[in-house]
Amino acid sequence: MYLEGILMKYIEKIFDNIELAKFERDGECLYDSIRCFLLAATPEECVRQKTIVFLQKDLGIPVNRIFVEESMAHTKKGARGRADIVVYRDDECTDVLMIIECKAPHINVLGDEVFKQASGYREILNADYIMLVNGVEAVIYIYNDGEYFEVKDIPSFEKLLGAEITIAEEQAFVEYSYEELMSDEFQEAFAEHGDISEYTPKYIRGVALNLINLILHKEIKKNDVLKNIGVTEDCYVSMPHFGNSGGGNYQVWSRLFIAKDHMNKDEVLGISICGTIHTENDPHWGNRSGSTQLNISIANKESRHHSLQLNLDRYCRYNPITNIVDIVHNGSLTRGKGGAAKRADVIAYIKERAPELVHGDEIFLGCLNNSRLLEWSDPNVQSFIRNLLRYAVLRDGFRAEYKKSK
Repeated sequence: MYLEGILMKYIEKIFDNIELAKFERDGECLYDSIRCFLLAATPEECVRQKTIVFLQKDLGIPVNRIFVEESMAHTKKGARGRADIVVYRDDECTDVLMIIECKAPHINVLGDEVFKQASGYREILNADYIMLVNGVEAVIYIYNDGEYFEVKDIPSFEKLLGAEITIAEEQAFVEYSYEELMSDEFQEAFAEHGDISEYTPKYIRGVALNLINLILHKEIKKNDVLKNIGVTEDCYVSMPHFGNSGGGNYQVWSRLFIAKDHMNKDEVLGISICGTIHTENDPHWGNRSGSTQLNISIANKESRHHSLQLNLDRYCRYNPITNIVDIVHNGSLTRGKGGAAKRADVIAYIKERAPELVHGDEIFLGCLNNSRLLEWSDPNVQSFIRNLLRYAVLRDGFRAEYKKSK
């Protein structure tokens, strides 16, 4: 008897209860029951092997209809990539029912990159469903008439075959109250999820959550707001993937806008906030204090990267009596392989093109009132967002001129 439908929220508990036998062969290994050989026990491979067990025991999928590492080139000449798991509808294994992409637990499967990978495989194999899983979260989409729809729960094999599924209702972001955002309970929950850092001082946490509520949860209702913040279009909220010069990767919810770059060309700018990890004697990162970071990402045809990663713990000047916060930056900037630029050079570049941003020897981005909810209609909020985006664009202009000079 197989489960009729498994709630997505139980997937972590189900996977935690699946025990995999470990073997030793040049390191710890797992047995792949589909391909019948040992594989290195990487975090991603552990998720894949648990997924194979889950498909059989919980969803009732026959083992002969489960294939692993299916090459796209077998179906389409010249196509690249391999699907982690492919489930076939029939015993002859000619009709693909579902493609499953497995990722390590620290990889967010709700973001654009994983979805893009799986949907690309689906297009080649003409599957009905894609499933994205990391052992902590899972999501299934059905493809119908050129669109993807999220499936509410994880259906049994029989229900997948008969398309007896319930489409998940689209979940709109819910605005939070000021009291919720300032509460210890809320701040601890957001810190546990990684949206802010547990090491960030409480008063800065409140500012960060107020900004998150504005950026991710509030609708821009008037077109003049877009003009006032210096953008041409609001692309709403998404989860793009970006890297940085230090080798980090960011995949967090972002508010995306279309605006002009330093060459007056359209590009996509994103605003996001996340907590950074606290490390001690880490081989790559060394010793780092965890903090809450405000990111401005820039995406165009040539590149996707963060132009600005602003440490709110360091650059928020908070007045606890008035709840007024000034947000500044010292002009520090890296140029990829070119290393760190001289801050004086960066500030001089900004001052020549946007003198209003330079106050003394630092960049002044804006002043916010954290005694109430931040609103898009507030002129101070508009000024801050405009300055933030302008500063990020100019930083990219500085990098481009440096690159051209080399």
